[in-house]
Amino acid sequence: MKNFLIGIPLVISVVCVPISTIAAPVVRTIFQSMASGEQAKLQTINVWNGHGVAISFYELGETIKKVWLDDPSQILLDTDGCLEGLDQNCPNPGAGLIHLRRIKRVNIPGIPQTSTTLLTVITQSSSGERKAYSFRLATSNGTPKYSQVTIQKDVAREQITPKPQLQSLVKAQQTINQIRGGIVVAIKSGWMNQKDELHQRLQKLIGYLQAGDDISTAANKASVSQDLANKLIALNNNSV
Repeated sequence: MKNFLIGIPLVISVVCVPISTIAAPVVRTIFQSMASGEQAKLQTINVWNGHGVAISFYELGETIKKVWLDDPSQILLDTDGCLEGLDQNCPNPGAGLIHLRRIKRVNIPGIPQTSTTLLTVITQSSSGERKAYSFRLATSNGTPKYSQVTIQKDVAREQITPKPQLQSLVKAQQTINQIRGGIVVAIKSGWMNQKDELHQRLQKLIGYLQAGDDISTAANKASVSQDLANKLIALNNNSV
């Protein structure tokens, strides 16, 4: 049987998907101190038509005990466990995630019509400590920007800027002392004068080392070659 496909051009239809759609973020992160405590600022969470948004407390290890939604006329609220005030029969309240869904506005007597409302969440840690979180919920139109909001613990300052280890501090001070000793030897030998520009740059080098820079960075900032710094260290060591 002859192959009738030979010589016949094939047309392949490619469906192009916008890169912005593929790369659109799904999860938005809110750190704990941004939504709870004295330094907190009211965070706005948008809820779009036909696109629910989940608020997750899983990463905190805290259990949601109670929630208040001031205006339920446009947004429905559900959780992954029963809560006080939401479920009539809830002997053991607790949840880790809140799901929000926008609905067509329902007129509720006594509740004014607004585009935003307040969501208050009460959580409890394993040690029994309770925290209150506040969020502004806003109804939005257009393309959804995220489908989940994750509440995370704040990054400890020590993790951002690690404290220098004692061994590193001792080594840095040893290097400084060796360079100073080499400078003294160079001056005594007549190779350098305290009024020289080079001597001033070496003092800057020592200052950068004291501030925590490594010898390569300090030498670059002070416009001193690292080779010269190494020679001064060698001068000090040979004079001992």
